[in-house]
Amino acid sequence: MPQFFVKQQNFTDGHAYIEGDDYRHLVHVRRVKNGSTIYLSDETGTLHYGVVTEITQHQVKIRLTGSYNRSNPGLDISLYMCIIKGGNFDYAIQKSAEVGVSRIIPVISERTIPDPDKKLEQKVERWNRIAAEACKQCMRSTPVQVGLPVAFSDAVDLDNSQVKLIGHPGADRDIKEHLSSIQTFRTAGILIGPEGGFTGNELKSAGDAGWTAVNFGFTHLRAETAASVIPALVIYHRGR
Repeated sequence: MPQFFVKQQNFTDGHAYIEGDDYRHLVHVRRVKNGSTIYLSDETGTLHYGVVTEITQHQVKIRLTGSYNRSNPGLDISLYMCIIKGGNFDYAIQKSAEVGVSRIIPVISERTIPDPDKKLEQKVERWNRIAAEACKQCMRSTPVQVGLPVAFSDAVDLDNSQVKLIGHPGADRDIKEHLSSIQTFRTAGILIGPEGGFTGNELKSAGDAGWTAVNFGFTHLRAETAASVIPALVIYHRGR
């Protein structure tokens, strides 16, 4: 059973209450029954677990039986992901959330093909739903938020991470070599391009803003694959 994110006001007197979309998912999809064990994460990242004691027309009531605090990974990753076609962008959101990025910011670059303004509200809602489901499935302590699309120039200028990487297969700098040259860091910004990659002007402006273009050392990755592979490499190196 995956975990569910529950707001603080839904915890009271040793019980928790699940409502809304999570309620419908539990009751109509997972067919939860009285006595089922449920895992819940509150807004502080604390994991609670308990037993379903009542199912009404609008909520599932859970009697809490225990809780514990999960260790903080100590690494905050902002993934700036250039918008790519349809399901590929959804896949990038899902897998990068599973891997461990802290937030996802869609980016509009020169070679971005999809129209980001078309049904934008529905898109952002769907993207956040995909990220939330991924976090629940892999038992992350906090949800990953997907923000509104930003222009490439805003993405490179506004990020203030200690390490700023832009994925580029033609870069002279190898990602392993670059990360090994950095003693320690707690925040990282990762910028992944669209189909066709970044233009020369974009790479130059990113470099001027303190971003380091890195290659993967072994292959050219599709954009949606790089969105999970590069954060995973950063997390692995930082964990060492």
